[in-house]
Amino acid sequence: MGIKLKSRVKDYLNHIWLLEIIGLLFIISYFSVEVYKYYSTDSSKMINIFRSTINPQKYYEENLAKDSLAITNMIYQKTNSLEKIYYGNDIIKEAFKRDFIDKVYEKEEFELNENIFFIIRNKNTNQIITNDSSGYFELSDGKYTDENILSYVNEKYEGKELLVSYDNENKFSTIVEEDYVIYDKSVLANFQEYYFTSRDNYVENVYFKIVFGLYFLIVLGIFLISKVVGVIIISRNGSNIRGNFVISIIYVLKNGFKYRQTRKTLIGTIICSIIFFIFYLYMLAVGGIKNNILVTFFTLYPFKGSIILMTLPMIGIIYSIKKSVDIYLVNDSLKRINEGDLDYHIVEQGGIEILELITNINKIKEGYEIAVQDTLKNEKVKTELISNVSHDLRTPLTSIINYVNILKSEDITEEEKQDYLKIVDQKSKKLKVLIDDLFEMSKINSGKMVLSKEKIDIMSLIHQAVGEYSSLYEDKEMEFKVNSIVEELYIELDGKMMSRAIENIVINALKYSLENTRVYIDIMDEGESIGISIKNIANYEMNFNNEEIFERFARGDESRNSNVEGSGLGLAITKSIIELHEGNITINTEGDMFKIYINLPK
Repeated sequence: MGIKLKSRVKDYLNHIWLLEIIGLLFIISYFSVEVYKYYSTDSSKMINIFRSTINPQKYYEENLAKDSLAITNMIYQKTNSLEKIYYGNDIIKEAFKRDFIDKVYEKEEFELNENIFFIIRNKNTNQIITNDSSGYFELSDGKYTDENILSYVNEKYEGKELLVSYDNENKFSTIVEEDYVIYDKSVLANFQEYYFTSRDNYVENVYFKIVFGLYFLIVLGIFLISKVVGVIIISRNGSNIRGNFVISIIYVLKNGFKYRQTRKTLIGTIICSIIFFIFYLYMLAVGGIKNNILVTFFTLYPFKGSIILMTLPMIGIIYSIKKSVDIYLVNDSLKRINEGDLDYHIVEQGGIEILELITNINKIKEGYEIAVQDTLKNEKVKTELISNVSHDLRTPLTSIINYVNILKSEDITEEEKQDYLKIVDQKSKKLKVLIDDLFEMSKINSGKMVLSKEKIDIMSLIHQAVGEYSSLYEDKEMEFKVNSIVEELYIELDGKMMSRAIENIVINALKYSLENTRVYIDIMDEGESIGISIKNIANYEMNFNNEEIFERFARGDESRNSNVEGSGLGLAITKSIIELHEGNITINTEGDMFKIYINLPK
């Protein structure tokens, strides 16, 4: 943890961040404006706060006026905008006076500043109502002039008083000026309001905030200037400016409009900001800052306003965190899959982008599972291939070796020698056929085979194969039936390759068909392609997988010791040739009926 922290601190000190440059420019601009306005007559609100450390009286009075709003609001609510005091009898006035002094209303729903006092003076009778429980008011006859009140406040705080007053003729309190309450102006004109407290209540707070803020900005500015200059001096050979925050904003604005959901969010945010800004300007234009509905709302309903101000950012934060949570959940799921749990399925939940991401990940996982299964299957096929090749090569080779050893013997007759030579010749030819098939299969599957296509009559190829090989198994008395609605059907083919494919199918039918049965070959012109079907009755029980029969060295009888001649590569070579011509071949079995379907594009 300590090493990581040191690394981060070192990284921070060795680079200039764009946010620091922006902050430094802001500090320089702020103090430049303040210095300029200090010597100008056009003083801004910021300069007034700055000057409050030198001449703070006006600043204090403005704060007192704001802090006394709650008291004024309470008085106007309880006295019906002073009408109950003006029209009420002495008993009512005395009751109000006692309630205010005992702070009865402060114990209700009103949250008042206990350090602020008020005096409501009737200008006609000089009678007062106050919440100041000082003995000065208790011992007197209850009638005070404006001079009496000002003198009392001055003596109470020993010259450190802070007082604001409203004569309700030329100067009114904020809640009256901004029409927060319903009032009768003729009634208000009979009263003068005083709100007062000790200046010490503001001095410490104001000085602390302003002085702390100014010193903080000065220290921060000096630190940033020193750091920027130091980094520039150290890194003369290259730029060390970074800005994750600013770059992130630029990144979002640059790429956010590319995607539908983020584009909708950005456009919606911009539109809402513009609408709010226009609405705010409209409210200012209609009634100014004093009658602005937003200012009025937050003044009258501070608690509700605070809830809104707290809730809105919280909603934004939760919305942002939700996407992060979605990403974390997906990341956890990926870790499980990466650890080998391929059966784990990521639950599709979250926003549109997250759902799309999860869907793509699940598709990749499914593809990976298929790839693993294919790899295992290929390993199995490879093992079987080696075993089958070894068996099919060893069998004739062993026979050849044995007969050659016999031929070396001097005890055999000439007739026996000729018979053995015929057997060796047959086994050698069988071995050559097997090796040729292996080389051809390897060449076709290498992907380097180039077809030499030309217009060829597919009918001629079929009749040629049937005529050439049907005599091989005359003892089985097989009959071929070739059916087509046309006598000629030309398509683009590699004649030599396609002839080999058809020959393999014909030979396969002859080998495995039941004796005294027919083999049906149907050729159909299907518009943009040609369909060929070959059907025969099998002489064995077909309990094999239709797809696996196309594997190399596969045989329908599942025996390597079958008396049927062949390498077991015939259908595998045929399938590869058909696929090289962008066609497809399928096998279907129905009882003892064996069917092959070929589709070739024209």
